Amino acid sequence: MFRLPLHALATLSALGSLAACGSDGAEELGAPGAAGSAATASGGGSASGGSGSPPSSAGSGGAPLPQGGVPSGAGSGGAPSTPTAGTAPGGGATVGGAASASELWVATTGADTNPGTEAAPLASLAGALPKVKPGITIWLKPGTYAIAATLDIEFKYSGQPGNLVKLQAAPGGRPVLDFSTQPRGVDSNRGISIAANYWQLKGLEVMKAADNCIAISGSGNVIDDVIVHECGDTGIQITAPSSQATDDTRAANNTVSNCDSWGNLDTTTGGENADGFAAKLRIGPGNVFRGCRAWNNADDGWDLFAADDVVKIENSWAFSNGKPIGGSNPQGDGNGFKLGGKPNGEGQGGAVHLVSGSFAFENKACGFVRNNNTETPQLTACGAKDNKTAYCDLSVSGPVDMSLSAADARSAPRNADGSLPAMK
Repeated sequence: MFRLPLHALATLSALGSLAACGSDGAEELGAPGAAGSAATASGGGSASGGSGSPPSSAGSGGAPLPQGGVPSGAGSGGAPSTPTAGTAPGGGATVGGAASASELWVATTGADTNPGTEAAPLASLAGALPKVKPGITIWLKPGTYAIAATLDIEFKYSGQPGNLVKLQAAPGGRPVLDFSTQPRGVDSNRGISIAANYWQLKGLEVMKAADNCIAISGSGNVIDDVIVHECGDTGIQITAPSSQATDDTRAANNTVSNCDSWGNLDTTTGGENADGFAAKLRIGPGNVFRGCRAWNNADDGWDLFAADDVVKIENSWAFSNGKPIGGSNPQGDGNGFKLGGKPNGEGQGGAVHLVSGSFAFENKACGFVRNNNTETPQLTACGAKDNKTAYCDLSVSGPVDMSLSAADARSAPRNADGSLPAMK
């Protein structure tokens, strides 16, 4: 059991002298790897993500678009939508075993020569990509999918506003995408690379990629109710390529909601880069993290280094960061929420990041750190405890009393809509 009384409003203001806590400036989002194919590692049934995985949960999310809208079908809480296997978009039956125009199915028992129906599913997500179009749903059946190369969701596979391409768990259990066979030490060997716009990922587990678990350079995407862990760099990272450094339509208006990211460690760089979540280096406006947890990551829980557009972090927890589960992190900072960094390139700078209802505890270094942000972030209704320092380079008014422990936070069940429990 845990209780977290919240009785104050905390706000940030700049100190006259700023000190950086880690730069992360050397980390770049390089070219994605080639699209890979999946091989069956285990059959159907409820899939487990290994020790430390929290309970499965349904979630909510909707990507704020440039016009301020929310994509239709982006998820509004509760269980994933029910598949309509065997029916065409108008409700009629599919003919001759052909796949529905609105759905594709993938299973560990499938084959990429199949049409992609529920009865005759595909075997891999790479096999499904050439068949996608705006509005389609790819149902991924329970099981563990061993994938040896990056799932490269290129720009040409984009959805449309109000007509997202959806990749989500089929009823029956959380599917696991296991990238542990990827070659190590290659920056482009990410698990899932999303250069496309208007995709939704929901109800998945992604583990042990050589670099990021999920890297997002596209816009208007929704990552909801996804668990990522034990990857070789940041779990979920939003960054545009250097060639698009000043293009504010890229890496913009993405929403990451009700997700967990834990145990990520970059061994080749001493834990300097592997965060739970990041929107850094080159981003556009409108990126939001909501209802997420980050723990036991080698570097920071959240990293907004050199992010020059405002990022919102809402109702999220960062704990035990800088304390990797296995291996060492001599270069890892161990902050809960890193809210900026010194600019060092085109399209990089400071921003008034907005953090609300979020909590940092038992981190190796700072709970919240400004980190040489050239602007002044704003912190509202947040709390910190049992970090080396609660607030670094910040002046905070209004105390916040906390009693939540890392052990309680890891095991805390989510609400029915996927959100984190209320802090009372």
